[in-house]
Amino acid sequence: MQIQSRFCSHRLAALLLSLTFWSGLPGPGHAQEELRIATSYKLMTLDPHYANLNENTSLLSHIYERLVYQDDRLDLKPGLAVSWRAVSDRQWEFKLRENVRFHDGSPLTADDVVYTIERIRDFLKSPSGGFRSYVTGIESVSAPDPLTVVIDTKGNIPNLPLSFSSIFVMNRPAQGFQTTEELNAGRAGHPPVGTGPYTFESWSSGEVLKLARNDDYWGGRPGWPQVTFRVIESPAARVAALSTGEVDLADAIPARDVASLKQRGA
Repeated sequence: MQIQSRFCSHRLAALLLSLTFWSGLPGPGHAQEELRIATSYKLMTLDPHYANLNENTSLLSHIYERLVYQDDRLDLKPGLAVSWRAVSDRQWEFKLRENVRFHDGSPLTADDVVYTIERIRDFLKSPSGGFRSYVTGIESVSAPDPLTVVIDTKGNIPNLPLSFSSIFVMNRPAQGFQTTEELNAGRAGHPPVGTGPYTFESWSSGEVLKLARNDDYWGGRPGWPQVTFRVIESPAARVAALSTGEVDLADAIPARDVASLKQRGA
């Protein structure tokens, strides 16, 4: 059940992410500078480490990225890390991807990974424990050079790379740790800064998340200049928005409405 849950989370995020790279969607009367998506996901925070919920990870996966990813077969694939190896039963080494930059222009380095692990393990006190279960077995983490991360564990943890397929990497601020409150303040405070294909524009809790294309994305130029996620919790309302052209895409469409939507050309 735990593996299935992890798979569903990553699959949902991957499906949404693929939409933002695809630029072939027709839109009668719409300039297609913006991809408008009606989503059932209600983003509760801009902090990528606060709550391990599909609602957060699926939407924030456009802004932040992970060291490791899983494909459709649950096999581990390179993300921000291009390789990893077990040096011993209690030590792992990860090699980071070169020429990756955060949205503020700063380069991704091993120190950012150190910060990410320490923030989750030592700083955040989220009600549900958040992502702490993935890092509790880590004794220490160090950065011997800008692109190498060395992790010493408290015991033998053969599935450590799998744990990193669930953790978004944040950039280290000038001092201290960013708080959840600072991140949720958006541009008024300390906006979310990741390495992902889209940058943060604005957020209205429970209503709208606006993103802009990251033209410097290491994985290639994303297909849409702007992407807006509108939270529409009612399935009937999402179907209506799609039917009228109010949005270009909608998730979690009830099976009973698929045929009629196709007949109307949606």
